[in-house]
Amino acid sequence: MFEAMRDHLHEFDPHWGGFEHDETFQDAIASYATAISEAALPHEEKREYIEYCFDQWLDEHEEGGFPQHFREALWELCTTEDDYRYWQSLLRDRIDERLDPDRLYSGQYDENTDTWRRGDLTTPANEEELLDGFTETAWMRGYVELLDRINEQTELGAILNRHYPASRHLCLRYARLLAEECEHEAAITVAEYGTEAFSGSDTIGLREFLVDQYEETDADAFRDTMVGLFVERTDWPYYEQLKTATPDDEWEYVVDTIVDRLDSRWDADTIIKIYLRENRIDDAFETVTNARDLDLFEAYIHQLGNHDPAAYFDAYRRKIKKAAADASRRKYYTQL
Repeated sequence: MFEAMRDHLHEFDPHWGGFEHDETFQDAIASYATAISEAALPHEEKREYIEYCFDQWLDEHEEGGFPQHFREALWELCTTEDDYRYWQSLLRDRIDERLDPDRLYSGQYDENTDTWRRGDLTTPANEEELLDGFTETAWMRGYVELLDRINEQTELGAILNRHYPASRHLCLRYARLLAEECEHEAAITVAEYGTEAFSGSDTIGLREFLVDQYEETDADAFRDTMVGLFVERTDWPYYEQLKTATPDDEWEYVVDTIVDRLDSRWDADTIIKIYLRENRIDDAFETVTNARDLDLFEAYIHQLGNHDPAAYFDAYRRKIKKAAADASRRKYYTQL
């Protein structure tokens, strides 16, 4: 089903994008993997299906198709160490075939003794030797996941040490590996590199890792990282964890820091919730009455309206009149 749809995709999708058909392709590939898995084949008979999904996974990466679904299919098909080892051999052969071994492994691997070594824990490959582009990085990420599954920790460490700057996933996995080995300073160095090299929500995992490392060693870095995570994500467990870890006499300052970093134009609702949590009713009242969002007046009327009913009503009325004067459509004016 998958092959038929892919081969004729151009007939019903002239742009060859296929993204709106992603779920259909995913279902076909998943059904294939499930059928093979439920057959409970011995390893030798399963090899041809593992190789088929493997080839599709790599080819789809290069052709812009649906590699992630074949990757999921491989994880469903492979259930024994022999399966994983076979997948590993396929991937390593393909990587060696496509990428220069010196660029990929350099001195990390000694073919004569079949041994891996890491060297300096946080010095990666030279810039010209690093993995380049999404496809190469995706292959290496798949290889790292396999090494994890079959517990090849020495090779895993050597590969990650050389190529962790290629993606946030490799960076985070290497930082965790270093932490597991009690190399906490090196782990922090690698994770901090990742937060600087990658951006925004891509670094959530790295910053959460750093929070765990900082909590016992660097109070200022812990606090700053937690504040950044909360401001960006508005996930209240971050707030509660930060409050638990902060001495009582410092907490008001931390709250003010959070509020200052939030944008009062777009984050007024979050700011109000913070003030209510901290029983700072005057600050919450002021935030509502100064906000541009009419919905906030209605949302907090029961919690804040009784604090100063006349002032609350007057501010609400002024906001409604201003919004009505600025209304450009009859429907919106009527709603106001």
